[in-house]
Amino acid sequence: MNELTYDQRADIGFEYVRGLLVTSSPYGAKEVRHLRFYEPDEREALERELSNVKRVKNTLETYAQEYELLDRVFTQLKDIRHSIRRCEHGVLSEVELFEIKQFLLQLSVIAPVFQKLVAEAGLFDMELTDAAEALQKLDMDGEKSATFYIGENLSPVLSSIRREKREMEKRIREAQGEVRDALLRERALLAAREDEEETRIRALLSEQLRPYMYELLKNTDAIAAFDFTVARARLARAYRAEKPELCESGVTVLGMENPRVADALKKRQKAFTPVSVALERGAAVITGANMGGKSVALKTLALSVLLTHAGIFPFARAVKTQLFDSMFLLFEDLENAEKGLSSFGAEIVRLNEILRECGENSLILLDEFARGTNPYEGAQIVRAVVKRLNAMDCVSVVTTHYDHVAEYANAHYQVAGLRGADTEEIKREIAASAGRGVDVVAKHMNYGLIRAEKDNPCPRDALNICRLLGLDAAVMEEIEKLY
Repeated sequence: MNELTYDQRADIGFEYVRGLLVTSSPYGAKEVRHLRFYEPDEREALERELSNVKRVKNTLETYAQEYELLDRVFTQLKDIRHSIRRCEHGVLSEVELFEIKQFLLQLSVIAPVFQKLVAEAGLFDMELTDAAEALQKLDMDGEKSATFYIGENLSPVLSSIRREKREMEKRIREAQGEVRDALLRERALLAAREDEEETRIRALLSEQLRPYMYELLKNTDAIAAFDFTVARARLARAYRAEKPELCESGVTVLGMENPRVADALKKRQKAFTPVSVALERGAAVITGANMGGKSVALKTLALSVLLTHAGIFPFARAVKTQLFDSMFLLFEDLENAEKGLSSFGAEIVRLNEILRECGENSLILLDEFARGTNPYEGAQIVRAVVKRLNAMDCVSVVTTHYDHVAEYANAHYQVAGLRGADTEEIKREIAASAGRGVDVVAKHMNYGLIRAEKDNPCPRDALNICRLLGLDAAVMEEIEKLY
């Protein structure tokens, strides 16, 4: 899938979701930082990823102790992949040898629990290989101590040099003047010989470890995949997200939510209204007043599709979607000062780019297109754009508050808004709200989408809101004359 900008991902809530993924190891953390987005021809691989998340999710409670044990060990891991790769052609330092030994010891604790959970959950493509032989190369005394030191037992030459060096240091402490200076020069030569011998031993150990490095690297990949999968499973469980279904064409979402918006509303003791929509190839139009939540619905749709492509469960009761080659978002006012364009001009430039670059596996989402021009021309332009998109073999959605736009689309959704609300009750609440009338209206707004006929006019909630908030009587009278 084409790469969305960071600002676009943040705008739809994707970066917020990335921040909710909590891994335990540095390997899992890197998976979160560098998320992979699956292409349509990688559907089988994505299916396995999504199935792994579901299977871990189903076992989190049953094997809570095992998962918690791995969490504790994972948090102690260091990222040794650089050292592993260096070992292929270089000589490892004593610190690197220590870190590899430490990882091998931790691996011996991880492996049995890891393998049990992989087997119980039935996970795909996750396996730890036995690293006991590699550990023996660094754990020469077999004590499995969490230390590493190039000891004298590894080389008679090293033993002789260090013995001579100790004797030399004793003589240095007792000597003075020119004698001491001479001894210090001799000690420097011994230290150089010691360093040379230690380098030879480190080179030998690096060579002995080299045959195991590929398998060791595969083990770090397995830990990364497992840790990342557990993080996704826990997130899905926390938000009651379900595994998406991949299909050949279109997008259907039931009860989707945007966690960034939902969490913000929850802090204000309010709830997000789940949104449902079914889209086929061609254009769909979402209409509603400016206060009606059309933009949030569109961004939540984009988020659900993008999360699916990343192997993360979308925040919905059910999602069924095709895989797209590309997603194009045209949200908010665009300013292009460098080219001297207005926001409307920048929208036109961007739309031209989208129409040139999109294909049959594209998802195109336009939010309140042409709002930066006068209403009459804007409505005519949006109608033409929708007609053009509806003739294309891709999935597109346009939100608008202009009338007679949905007539040119294959589907029309309206924000429920104040439909069915008790206006008298709202008026009473506004009267008692101490100037917080907007909050009262927002509380009664239904931000869900309902399927509508193509020729249904755009909801008149803006006019209703004016009445409820007590817009100047003379202004209201003039507005109603126009209707």
